Amino acid sequence: MDRKYHEYGHTLLRLALGIMFIIAGFNKFSNPDGPIGMLTGLGFPAPTFFAWLLLLSEIVFGALVLIGWKVKYTVWPLVIVLAVAAFTVVIPNLSKSGPIILMFHLLGIAALISLALTCPGKIAVSKE
Repeated sequence: MDRKYHEYGHTLLRLALGIMFIIAGFNKFSNPDGPIGMLTGLGFPAPTFFAWLLLLSEIVFGALVLIGWKVKYTVWPLVIVLAVAAFTVVIPNLSKSGPIILMFHLLGIAALISLALTCPGKIAVSKE
């Protein structure tokens, strides 16, 4: 297999993940009452704080992944976001949402960890 183009795969994955998190964050930003209400319903302490932490993390770390800045570090807050969502929202509601939503979260976690363990690809601000 020709390894000449392997970094383009990393780039495509990084761009797609970055855009996905930025869009999710801006959707929450446009209506912060949604995530605040969800976290309140889940019994999170300080739900307003955690909702804002969630949406700002998705926007900021999504943008950092998108531009490829220190990807081996910036993916981890997003992994935590997806893992917490999977364990607190998706798995308890698996009978309603179905396994596809859980697979989406697991795939996102795997893709982010893959970027952390390999490289950000081409056209990245930093190579780590």
